[in-house]
Amino acid sequence: MSTPIISICIPTYKRASCLKQCLDSIVVQLDDPLVRDRVEIVISDNASPDNTENIVEEFKKKYNNIVYYKNTENIGVDRNILNVAARASGEYVWFMGDDDALFSGALVYMLDELRLHKFDYCLVNCLGYDNFLQKPAVRQPNFAITNNTYYETLDEAVKKMDRKSLVGNFCGLSIQVIRRSLWDGVTNKGVHVGTNAVHLYTTLLAMKGKPFAMIAKPLVKVRAANIRWDTFPGLDTLSNRSESTYIALLWILKTYDIPHSKEIMRIRQRIDLVKSWIINVLKRYLFKS
Repeated sequence: MSTPIISICIPTYKRASCLKQCLDSIVVQLDDPLVRDRVEIVISDNASPDNTENIVEEFKKKYNNIVYYKNTENIGVDRNILNVAARASGEYVWFMGDDDALFSGALVYMLDELRLHKFDYCLVNCLGYDNFLQKPAVRQPNFAITNNTYYETLDEAVKKMDRKSLVGNFCGLSIQVIRRSLWDGVTNKGVHVGTNAVHLYTTLLAMKGKPFAMIAKPLVKVRAANIRWDTFPGLDTLSNRSESTYIALLWILKTYDIPHSKEIMRIRQRIDLVKSWIINVLKRYLFKS
């Protein structure tokens, strides 16, 4: 196999059935030789105690462009993300959550985009589905755009984005397609291990000043309510998640030279946190009723 254009990088832990669904959505697109010869799948298994390894081995019997690594111990979310990217050999890394899936035709579409438009980084649109990835759980895709948008630099796009969406835009794992050489060029990735968002920090460091695109067509199905907060140390409560988001947003604004007031942002963060608490209490009350 020649050097692939896209490395689909899947960090996984103890989600064998979801991973199978994810891989099924990818390999069915490998029947096209133009796709098969340009795509590899890289999986970093974070010492899963379930049958993840057996499932991957079954896929490997049929497809020789699947690369599988199993850590001897659980190294945490951030290090596993760094590990899977480090194993990639493609020109671009497309991160993929182990519980998400590609829409039919997604790989052909993305390969065409990368051929026709010379961007170093893009965010692809996604659509929220139920926990079985059978029915859409929302009416609109993640990004409310109808046409692909291309920017001379990521900086231009960041400054146009709603601040409330900034962290979410760059934290969603399965919507990131990144030129690997620029990702590899960030030498201090380890500084952000423990944030549970090492990909956000590394990507935004690597891509500052680089050509960027937003893809309007939904290419990824995401489970709308399947986040396992217990696997993210320090993010198990609303308060902790709010604080982590606040820190990340401050960092983005500072890194991209966007004027801001820490005091005003802190007030808004606390107001949003109270709103979230109220909504959660109401949901629990209504559910009991």
